Amino acid sequence: MSTQPLLSEPDRIEEPQKVQEYWDLVSRVASTHHPVIIRRSGADLVAVIAVEHLELLQEMIAQQEAERLAAQVDWAHAAQTSPPQQQWFAEDEPKPF
Repeated sequence: MSTQPLLSEPDRIEEPQKVQEYWDLVSRVASTHHPVIIRRSGADLVAVIAVEHLELLQEMIAQQEAERLAAQVDWAHAAQTSPPQQQWFAEDEPKPF
């Protein structure tokens, strides 16, 4: 299976007019993993991307949201008002630091 880099420029095509053309497009993207932008009257309408790329986008968006929320936390205040239990430090399981 040949795959295209995610950062390569997507192909652009005019909106297919027949159902079979849509199925051909879906098959093409599924096999090559190269995104395609469908245009209507010359304007970008939607993108068809491989599921793996969608999953990467979802992970990136979730990471950005987690970072945004973490930036709103007063970590010094949280450490003073809600410190972890000391028993947590004493046990042998792996620590996240």
